[in-house]
Amino acid sequence: MTQNSVAKEDAHWYVACVRSCQEKKVAESLESKAVRYYLPLRREVRRWSDRNKVISVPLISGVVFVRCRDSERAAILSDDPRIWRFLPDAGKAAVVRDSEMDAFRKMVEEGTGKLGFCSEPLKPGDRVRVKTGPLAGLECELADVEGRRCVAVRVGLLGAATMDLDQETLERI
Repeated sequence: MTQNSVAKEDAHWYVACVRSCQEKKVAESLESKAVRYYLPLRREVRRWSDRNKVISVPLISGVVFVRCRDSERAAILSDDPRIWRFLPDAGKAAVVRDSEMDAFRKMVEEGTGKLGFCSEPLKPGDRVRVKTGPLAGLECELADVEGRRCVAVRVGLLGAATMDLDQETLERI
């Protein structure tokens, strides 16, 4: 990820929808243009007939998060044909709040549990805080996803990142 001279109060996180399997190329392109972005990756083991290989794959297919001013979105969109739109919300580009992005990044980069992503909206649940471990202090929502008890961090309209955590490491807020 690159740093940009964009003032924090002027810029927002947007969800760029990119063409299939082009997330890493779009990230490289944004970096070369000094545009701040975030591409959450997870490690996966892929098996071939003669070997296993650990590779990094996007956590959310077809998505790269871009931090820019509203006035810069059109230029970013026209500069790279692999970005086909920004996720819409009521006729405007959906914004991911800084607090949501910070919590999501902490979960992706510091979490030790199995990381997943669910796109359907979560039902309101208990708000919890992680007491111990690398995610200590993270405030999130307790949820049941596919029969598992886990914590969830909302990422705007996109959905929520989920991670299994031991219930004993959580406290109700």
